Amino acid sequence: MVDVETTGFSPAKGDRICEIALISLDGEGETVDEWHSLVDPRRDTGAVHVHGITRAMVEGAPVIHEVLDEIWSRVAGRVLVAHNAPFDLRFLKALPGSHWVTETLCTQRLAPEFLPHGKWTLAACCERAEVPLVNAHAALVDARATAQLFRSFLRKGGSWQDRLDRAAQAPEWRPCGLPQREARRRPIA
Repeated sequence: MVDVETTGFSPAKGDRICEIALISLDGEGETVDEWHSLVDPRRDTGAVHVHGITRAMVEGAPVIHEVLDEIWSRVAGRVLVAHNAPFDLRFLKALPGSHWVTETLCTQRLAPEFLPHGKWTLAACCERAEVPLVNAHAALVDARATAQLFRSFLRKGGSWQDRLDRAAQAPEWRPCGLPQREARRRPIA
């Protein structure tokens, strides 16, 4: 699972990641690992009224290249799952070393198959799937909710093996060689 909070909608226009969360699941969809960090975008944090991330919160946090090894080591060889995946992927693919982005599933695009009729926002899907979502737009909160939503899809059936096999064919991960720093986490209520 991946979720990013950003300064805006377009990395091509200079928008950047200001928080990222990654959650690893096992073959049954159970959480085996979580990682998240605030990221200093080296500019204003954008829509504070949406994600709640202020400039003060990211001061002293690593810049994105300082956590790239952590990100790519967790992504390589895995199916990447996100809600509204094209949004998250725009930002991930703009990062150095983005060739590690492999097979991707979008819970928003899968939702009509498992949750017919209604809106497809993360909040609306979680409500219909009876997945708790409190304090949305914190990367870890949204990634956890996406994981629970995806788990509910797994339990309803479908074949996932072909996607898992494609992800396993990804190249072996190697460190990017840039100086790295520890993640900086924001408190989650």
